[in-house]
Amino acid sequence: MGQRSFGWTVGVAGVIGLGFSIWLFVAVGMDSANKLAGIFSFFIGAIALAATVYGLVTARRGPANKVSQAVSDSAIGGGVLQVSGVRNKVSLRRTAGSPGVAPTPGAVPTATSASPAEGQSVTHSRVAGPVEQLHDIGELDADR
Repeated sequence: MGQRSFGWTVGVAGVIGLGFSIWLFVAVGMDSANKLAGIFSFFIGAIALAATVYGLVTARRGPANKVSQAVSDSAIGGGVLQVSGVRNKVSLRRTAGSPGVAPTPGAVPTATSASPAEGQSVTHSRVAGPVEQLHDIGELDADR
C-alpha cells in the first residue's frame, strides 16, 4: 500500500473514531462514556505495545530480502557491473566499440576462505575493465 493511501486510511479512521466518541458521550452520558473510553484505551495501548515489540523484533532480524552481489576469486577480461535496488526503469545500451579480444586480466588470485562482504563486492579478483556498483537508485539509463 502506498504512503498516500495509508495516510488517507489513517485520516478516515481518525474521523470515524472522533465521530464515534462524540456519539458515545451523547448516547450513554458522560460518566459511562468515560469508563468505556478508559477500557477502550487500555486495549488500544496493549495492541500498540504488542505491535511495537513485534516491529522491534523483526527489525533486529534484518531485512528479509537482503541483496548480496559478489564477484570473488575471479579473472574477468572485461568489466563488472552490479546493479541492485532500482525502483523504476533500467536501460543499458552497449556503445559501438572496436571489436576485438578482451584484455587479459592476469592470473586468478588464490582462493580465500573469507566470505565476501554483504551488499555488492568484488574481492580477490583481477578485472581488466571498470568495476561499477550501483545500489538504491530511482532509474538507470546508461551507455556501456
